[in-house]
Amino acid sequence: MTILPNPSLATLAAMAFASARGPIVIALVILCAAIAIAIPARASKGKLHIPGYAGLSFLAFALAIVSGRLSGTRRLTGSPAGLIFAILCFLLASVAVGSLLAMFFYREPRDT
Repeated sequence: MTILPNPSLATLAAMAFASARGPIVIALVILCAAIAIAIPARASKGKLHIPGYAGLSFLAFALAIVSGRLSGTRRLTGSPAGLIFAILCFLLASVAVGSLLAMFFYREPRDT
């Protein structure tokens, strides 16, 4: 059992290092943050359009809900397939968040 000097110092990173699946959690956090930042960054350059980002957001959210439900079924919980569905759920949720943010950072492309 790991004893932390101060409970307020127990952050997500500290808990991830203490768990058995720490490397997976850390990689997932980095990948989700990269996805959530990359989509609005491309939107600021005028890629796609507002209805496209809205549709992508709704589709990613719906697929995240479905994959989250599938990862929690009795047959898949604790199995490698359940872990894959859980990772997919988080990645799709970050796509949905990134698409929502992209609608705020979207710029019309310049006509050249």
